Amino acid sequence: MHQLFAFGTRVELNIYGSDAGQVRSVMARIEARYREVDRDWYPWARASFSGLGELQRINAALASGQSIDVSPELARLIRRAAVIEKRSRGKFNPGIGRLTRLWGFDNVLRETWAPPSDAAVRALVALAPGSDHLRWENDTLSSRSTVTQIDLGGIAKGAILDLTIALLKEGGVDNAIINIGGDLAVLGDIHGRAAKIGIRSPIADTPIGWLNVADGETVVTSGDYERFFEYQGQKYQHILDPKSGFPIRHTASVTVIHRDPILADAAATALVVAGMAEFDQTCAALGIQQAVLINSSGELRLTPDMDRRVNWLR
Repeated sequence: MHQLFAFGTRVELNIYGSDAGQVRSVMARIEARYREVDRDWYPWARASFSGLGELQRINAALASGQSIDVSPELARLIRRAAVIEKRSRGKFNPGIGRLTRLWGFDNVLRETWAPPSDAAVRALVALAPGSDHLRWENDTLSSRSTVTQIDLGGIAKGAILDLTIALLKEGGVDNAIINIGGDLAVLGDIHGRAAKIGIRSPIADTPIGWLNVADGETVVTSGDYERFFEYQGQKYQHILDPKSGFPIRHTASVTVIHRDPILADAAATALVVAGMAEFDQTCAALGIQQAVLINSSGELRLTPDMDRRVNWLR
């Protein structure tokens, strides 16, 4: 197992059937790219990096009403995020970075937490931040609204999984499991067998089932246990409802399986916002056939394909 800390979380790579020199070479390339991505895809300034990363420069330009040239790789990701926002009917929204900052989730090292005022939240939501304000001319980006700030937190880990798979393949690695903060992608197999992955309960923090994950599949989970704060006995999780501006309370976690890591990541966030009431419609809108939702009371809602696949632990 190879471990490193990046993107504010632990990354684990289990590589099988490759010689030590090959693994060292590919890990060096992965670590170098991770440093670049960590700098350039993160929306907030950090003391650990000198100067501004690309997404920070983009948000500064949008906030001042200016246009800015965007690298092709980041442009593709921002465009993809905008498409998913539209398909999810706004349940996934990469343009609410200012709302994320208002709640304080831009600073994971914060020691004291308190929710913003309801009036401040509602005033910001009334301005309808979102990627529909963005305008592209080739790879030059501008916005009709200075309130829209791009936060790729709901899609970035999926994109990094996708990038890591590509780097492993380029390095000649055929079999691996990539784990980025609990989100996994499988490349090849594990000594001739499919990878066995557990599904945890966010309520009891124990496994509720397991399934075999095949080559090319991604398993992504979003939940209220990832990032949150408590204030006066109330828990506030980091996944915000873009329409209300407030943290989701009805959903504890969603797990999505898909061969597209980027879609899986964004869909998991959208389905947390959708909750049980709009689970089926949102899965259909996004083309998700394998997903399970656990609500705040511990009740499950699954797609038929997911229900047939999971081996439940009774």
